[in-house]
Amino acid sequence: MTMAFKRLPMRESVIRQTTILSAQLGAVNLSQGFPDDDTFPELKEFAIRAIHGPNHQYTNPWGSPVLREAVARKLASFNKIQADPERNIVITCGATEGMIVAMESLIERGTEVITFAPMYENYVLQAIASGLDLKMMELWEPDFSFTREDLEKLYNPRTRAVLLCNPVNPTGKVFTRAELQTVIDFARAHDLLIFSDETYEYLIWPGHEHVSTASLPGGADITVTCTSMGKTYSVTGWRVGYLVAEESLTNELRKMHDFHTVTAPHPFQIALATAINELPQSFYDALRAEYWTRKKILCDALAATGISWYEPGGSYFLWCDYSELSDQDDTQFAERLLREAGVAGVAGSVFYPSTLKNPKRLRFTYSKSRATMEQAAVRLAKFAEARAAVR
Repeated sequence: MTMAFKRLPMRESVIRQTTILSAQLGAVNLSQGFPDDDTFPELKEFAIRAIHGPNHQYTNPWGSPVLREAVARKLASFNKIQADPERNIVITCGATEGMIVAMESLIERGTEVITFAPMYENYVLQAIASGLDLKMMELWEPDFSFTREDLEKLYNPRTRAVLLCNPVNPTGKVFTRAELQTVIDFARAHDLLIFSDETYEYLIWPGHEHVSTASLPGGADITVTCTSMGKTYSVTGWRVGYLVAEESLTNELRKMHDFHTVTAPHPFQIALATAINELPQSFYDALRAEYWTRKKILCDALAATGISWYEPGGSYFLWCDYSELSDQDDTQFAERLLREAGVAGVAGSVFYPSTLKNPKRLRFTYSKSRATMEQAAVRLAKFAEARAAVR
């Protein structure tokens, strides 16, 4: 008997598949964006304190009141967003759950969302699961810019929202105030929502600033801000993020979140509230300084190999151009680098519409430890030497 069941056009994440293959081959994994070293001693201490406390049962499905209050204070000071912890905040199991909750609760199935490519792989799969069509605007170096006219060309009566990631995964582009205001003005003109994924908000590099979409004129009541706490505090396994939105939107988000996961892990919510309340500015400065050092290790190694990159304004990713080395398709070159050099990156086509065959780009992360970055540099140097020897 053949069982009939629903078959969505889903696939497994290429990024997470690459992580698994890297482990099997003993490669240095620069494909998936999470730290491979330990979290900070302060975070461990906050977790221990939380576990010693009475924080082991379900908390409010909207999120622990302690964490929502801490997030509201952080939003006001850092993001310039005024949010009431009782009316505007939902604590989620990371930004991944947060984004699919936003899609499923606020956008009718069968309608469209405009987004910018290259874009985070998950958005495509989340849209499929939510019954939505993604309309992608392809942006290119040197600055991944766009105009209001570009947005207007993508609009049609089925359009319901604009989705952006800022800073952008995979390129590291940071949208300017003017670009974000263009998105807001476009959205307001057509009665659209904005989903603003700000997961890498603390990882902003010199010469750039992080501006939250909801902080700009006209943005607050139409924007759903989505972010992850795991990336900021190097605790991606804790699975805590949050959504911020106007009250009528938040009411819908809460309903959908409740039936996805009920709550994010209660002890870790308490620990992260402590992190927000107690960690000084020097913690965040040191975080950026450390990632900047790791970025330099990777950039020097890539330059010696002949691979160039877009200089990121934020995040911990490098968007790299290997066209001087090879005419191979990006999936082929990524596999070659994995097997010959023992270094894993992600093929650029993963972050574009399926119609784009070969952008000749790779994405690497520099979220890994210095030891891992230095090991990758050694392997890339050997790869470059081997190439030079056969010329």
